[in-house]
Parts: sequence; C-alpha cells; structure tokens
Amino acid sequence: SMGITIIAYSPLEQGMLTGKYTPENPPPGIRGRRYTSAWLSRIQPLVDLLREIGQAHGGKTPGQVALNWTICKGTFPIPGARNARQAQEILGAIGWRLSPDEITQLDGLSQSLSPVHTPS
Repeated sequence: SMGITIIAYSPLEQGMLTGKYTPENPPPGIRGRRYTSAWLSRIQPLVDLLREIGQAHGGKTPGQVALNWTICKGTFPIPGARNARQAQEILGAIGWRLSPDEITQLDGLSQSLSPVHTPS
C-alpha cells in the first residue's frame, strides 16, 4: 500500500442513510426530486439493517452505523455537520467497531442495491 486514504464524500448520501427520510416522508426541494419515493423504497432494507445493527450496539443511529461502516472499510468519511446535534451524531460513530459479520451483511445488501441511483 502507498499509504493512501480514500475520502468518503457525502457518506450519508445527503442524509438518506440516517433513517430520517422514508418513501412516505421524502426530503423537500431539490433533494426530493433527486431521491424519489421509489428510490427511498429501494434503500429501506439497508436503512432497516443499519437501524437493527445500531440497536445491537447500544442504540446507535442508522447514520452512526453508516459512518462506522465507511471507517471499517478503510475510508475517511467527511459528513457535514450544520449544528451541534449533528456534530454529536458524528462523534457517536467513532470509538467502536462493527463486527466482521455486520460489515459482510451491510456490504452484501448494499451491493444488491447497486447502482443505488443515477443523479441527473
């Protein structure tokens, strides 16, 4: 290895992997046009798995699990924090590790969803 670290830009897919949005509650504005209800329906099993794994780690959120997953994959995520609550959420993604089995589950499910979306 050449000591290169991959930076994960938008590791939470603009908030779509936090569980905040659902097919019934899509994001407003431009993001709502990009991330349709159909697309949100497709990724729901992945968000559910993130939530389930988070529960097994003492109540971590789907977003915290998603960030930890990117770290376990050897990337350096740069999620955007607009306020103290979001910064606190990001901090909850570090200091613990997903198990190899959990990483395998997430990898398998995410690969079955690819390509996740095609932004216009």
